Amino acid sequence: MDRNDVDWKGYWTAPVTPFTAAGAVDEGAFARVVEHAVEQGVHGILVNGSTGEWFAQTTEERRRLAEIAVTTVAGRVPLAIGVSCSTAADAAALALHAAEAGATSVMSSPPPMARPTDAELVAYYEEVAAATGLPMWLYNFPQDNAHNIRVDLIARLADIPNVVAIKQSTPDTRELLATIEAVGDRLVVFGHLLSRLGLALITSGYGGDGHFGSGLLLGRQMPEFFERAWAGDTKGAGEIADRFERLMTGMLGARVDGYNWAFGGMQPTLKAAMNLLGQPGGYPRRPKLPVDDPRDLAAIRALLEEAGLTCA
Repeated sequence: MDRNDVDWKGYWTAPVTPFTAAGAVDEGAFARVVEHAVEQGVHGILVNGSTGEWFAQTTEERRRLAEIAVTTVAGRVPLAIGVSCSTAADAAALALHAAEAGATSVMSSPPPMARPTDAELVAYYEEVAAATGLPMWLYNFPQDNAHNIRVDLIARLADIPNVVAIKQSTPDTRELLATIEAVGDRLVVFGHLLSRLGLALITSGYGGDGHFGSGLLLGRQMPEFFERAWAGDTKGAGEIADRFERLMTGMLGARVDGYNWAFGGMQPTLKAAMNLLGQPGGYPRRPKLPVDDPRDLAAIRALLEEAGLTCA
């Protein structure tokens, strides 16, 4: 099994998990977030990724959200389920559940904080992948995970039979390009491609398949970027890329730690923006705290309106 066995490309969204003010999972709001993504034309969805605050959920909650997502998506777009865990046994159990629930694929990062050796990481992924016949994504997000999967190790992990794709979220553009060069013939490679650079890579035939986004702030325009690029409309795609770049530059700010955004945590800031747009972002769950300072909310509103969006 390799990239030729799947048809994954374009803009995939990683939706938030809305919680209530009391900290409970808001299942109805979550289903509405997933349905909104499908309606906006996304090319795929990832549930229980970093944006979905998997780290703040119980195992049963993660299983339940996977089931809700499968039911809501109803086969209309590919659906990946994040199964990242500290132990391979726990990740494997979630992967098996995802397969039984009807998901399209599973995704796993290295075990958080374990700082595995190369041999340990290979063994980890082999155990998780062996739990199901579903195709599997590698997830490299060193800013969050505290472990960077080197490009040469990605090539080694690509030998695992059902590993077919990688979400390469390294902040280093050189690593993204090196990943495309090293494994682009075997793995689907997603990275920061909703950009002018991504447009150049797509239209030149260099490689790179898609972009996983934290949410869907620009709505339909985000999958449309790829559709315009594929159709040769570089002007239209470039305009969307520029709009997205301006919005995210304001949202991210200086990002001293390379992860949290200008007004607070990544997930809380995204949820605050969604709530301003009239979408059911809900609340984050502790340890994340909501963005509720009126000055911060006013600044977020200004960024959204500057991007041409209408706030509630």
